[in-house]
Amino acid sequence: MICRILLLIILNSCLCAATFVVNVTQSSYQAEENHSITLEWTFTTTPDGSWRYLFILCQLLASDKGIILYQVHDGVEVSESQDEQFSGRVQSDKDVLREGRIRLHVSRLRTEDSGLYLCDVETNDGSGSGSLQLSISVQKNIAAVPGKNVSLPCQIPNKKPDVFVKWTRPDLEPEYVFLFRDDQLDPELQNPSYQNRVDLQDRQMKDGDVSLVLENVTPNDRGTYECRVFQRAANRRKRRSLTFDPIAVIFLDVAPPPENMKGRTEDGSSHQRAGLMAVAGLIITVAVGVVVINKYSSFLKK
Repeated sequence: MICRILLLIILNSCLCAATFVVNVTQSSYQAEENHSITLEWTFTTTPDGSWRYLFILCQLLASDKGIILYQVHDGVEVSESQDEQFSGRVQSDKDVLREGRIRLHVSRLRTEDSGLYLCDVETNDGSGSGSLQLSISVQKNIAAVPGKNVSLPCQIPNKKPDVFVKWTRPDLEPEYVFLFRDDQLDPELQNPSYQNRVDLQDRQMKDGDVSLVLENVTPNDRGTYECRVFQRAANRRKRRSLTFDPIAVIFLDVAPPPENMKGRTEDGSSHQRAGLMAVAGLIITVAVGVVVINKYSSFLKK
């Protein structure tokens, strides 16, 4: 009899473990910097939404540690464990927990919020985990003048080992503007119009700076540029994307400024022409004045 009871307990535990699932309502999200977003997970719960205990841990998986954005211990939210990165920026819908839903509202998004988010859930019915990808992009419009250099900004939270940087223009074929891997430029797939005109602002990528410098800008450079970053996997043969979507989208507008905004040109010809025209106008005015005076004098003598 005792053996049968133990067997039933074991089978029931296995069944609960097998049926307890943590899912995500959306596998990947994309948002812009300084905007807000809602991340959501669901987990198996009883029809009456009751449990003896509930543990939840939601983290952003960084390269060296997990960054906690939400934690529930024995049914009670633990705000003290939240990482400073998310302090004051995460709100949870407590009312939907009973429905088996974790809904987190993240505000004032930053580029360093990009990455893989994992939620571990444990109740008396079982345990499981679910993950989703969040990509935060920066969208900017930049104006440039033909013949000058321009910097297209792109930033990652920090320089990760074996980083591969890719700048593209989707309207071109090939679309690759700049490829940087193994600590050097890879020109093999680069669009010919950008050869010897582009480079990273800092090849050391200090503080995660992967901005692109475009030299000798031309009107043909006008368009939308996308910045993506990848990291070599542990086996050094595969690469994984740090973000599925671009982390920076830059629209470059190339047009010369109005003449009255340009001021002096490099050789000063603009101002020289203006000076010559002013002198010529003055000479003509004086000449006309002399003629008029002479005619008037002749009329008086008559």
